[in-house]
Amino acid sequence: MQRTPITILIAEHLQKNEISGKRQGIRSHFAGLLVAGILLPLAVCRSPAKEPSISVYVTDEFARVRPQDSPGHKTAAVLSAARNEYAPFQIIVRAGTDGLKRVNAAADRLVPKRGHAIPADRITLYREHYIQVRKLSPKSNGARGWYPDALIPFLDPSTGKPPLRARFAAAPFDVAPNCNQPLWVDVLAPQDATPGKYTGSITISAEGMPPQRVPIELTIWDFTLPETPSMRTYFGEDVDPLSSPQTKAAGGKEEAGQRALKTAYAEVMAPHRISSPIPRFLMPKVNEDGSIDPQPTDAALKQWIERFHITGFPVPFLGKEGQGWQGNPLGADRDRNARYLRSIYAYLRARHWDKMAYVYIADEPSSQEAYDDVRARSKFVREVAPGLKVLCTRGPQLRNPPGGSLVGFVDIWVTLWPIFEEAAVKKRQSAGEEIWSYTALCQGHQDTPFWELDFPLLNYRIPMWISWRFGITGLLYWSATNWVSSRDIWTNPVTYEDQYNMEGSLLYPGVDAGIQGFITSIRLKEIREGLEDYEYLNILSKQQGRAVAQRLVRKIARSWHDWDTDARHLLEAREEIARSIVAK
Repeated sequence: MQRTPITILIAEHLQKNEISGKRQGIRSHFAGLLVAGILLPLAVCRSPAKEPSISVYVTDEFARVRPQDSPGHKTAAVLSAARNEYAPFQIIVRAGTDGLKRVNAAADRLVPKRGHAIPADRITLYREHYIQVRKLSPKSNGARGWYPDALIPFLDPSTGKPPLRARFAAAPFDVAPNCNQPLWVDVLAPQDATPGKYTGSITISAEGMPPQRVPIELTIWDFTLPETPSMRTYFGEDVDPLSSPQTKAAGGKEEAGQRALKTAYAEVMAPHRISSPIPRFLMPKVNEDGSIDPQPTDAALKQWIERFHITGFPVPFLGKEGQGWQGNPLGADRDRNARYLRSIYAYLRARHWDKMAYVYIADEPSSQEAYDDVRARSKFVREVAPGLKVLCTRGPQLRNPPGGSLVGFVDIWVTLWPIFEEAAVKKRQSAGEEIWSYTALCQGHQDTPFWELDFPLLNYRIPMWISWRFGITGLLYWSATNWVSSRDIWTNPVTYEDQYNMEGSLLYPGVDAGIQGFITSIRLKEIREGLEDYEYLNILSKQQGRAVAQRLVRKIARSWHDWDTDARHLLEAREEIARSIVAK
């Protein structure tokens, strides 16, 4: 019988039935349509050929497997990692013509020939959530359709148990006929692991099906990645997702809720080697005259910095509320700001935190007035707190911009990828200044590794290779939780100007997955992988010289406009780096 294709539906429309335990009734009406929380047209997943009832295969971290993609053939995961490093891969569960119900996965420990086993709790399982791109971002050569992105954990990291009352649950899940459901797997190599090969497996189960075993072989290299990242990062100052409709259920804007969410944010970003902002509730108390009293928060601040491996300490100007950077530090608030900057910088020096401190002086100054303000504010900082660095999202240029030169007024230059000037950067580096980089939107005449959902996953990893190539030591991104403009970030990826997919959005609200915190994305995982690559290059450079590392980097990344787009070559180069390190 000819069936009329149905419009794609999202499982949120069935949420009440699922939560109330009426899944069987739903299946009676939509049998074969549900793919782990997303309903697809029958025509999307229908296959003319008879398939096995269940197929399970693996692929690397760069693949985006769509619901209708053909099955793969690789059935075992072969991984490698340094100590204190994640080794990711994907498992694809594919249903035959009858679909699959109540699919689940469980990991076993990884056992070496000698030494201690890696416990199963070092293996984190996620179900990949599909989101539909209906309109491509500017400059995207991608395709409209379904993109796996959000990573819903099988276990709530705060409880170690399956999340409750989830709108989008990880497991068990159903798979529609002739459709795929990808799982993301993170394997963390312990810091004290013995080098060598470890073996284990993940078992995939489904109702009425024999268990499917996915073998894992992990090689742990004989070197360790540092706890504190070598690349400094800033991914936005205000983590305030509670203004988003999806997260109001997480507790409103009460102080306790804010504290819990800021802590949850740090807990999810630190394992991805990204420095979280210093929460206001941990900053030293500011007295009315601008002096500070650090004693009430000192111990908790120290714990925060050490626990989350903080690499940046932005120091704001004081405003009318004693916080923020929108005040008038050169006018009515001058004396108060002068006392504040002197006292907090002295405190940071005493705590040996001054090397990571800076004043974020201005964001993308473009007018004569803005340039004049940067120079005036920078001069003020230098007068009252010599040694406190000044950061500005503007790159050095050989020819002075219309607003005039900022040389002598900026210590940390943050250059936009499309307008990076190598000669100007080298000049500032030779003067002892830092160079960071950043991306926003899809700017520039030439392509750079744009960070929109509908661009290759390699775009999120290659910037760290390019950064290492040019001695760039910091990475800035304006937000990881830009959710407000989207009606529902879980189903609508457009987050900026009705045309940019997931701009400023690397995380998802955890409440929708039954978690009081945040949900990671595949894109964030690739940023983590790139930051781990950066550590590999640092270790090789310290061991064998920068020229040796540069030779390998140039094979993969030559400039912000020129990099190898074949991700396999990056993985091959990375293994060559590891083998070079352990060979010495």
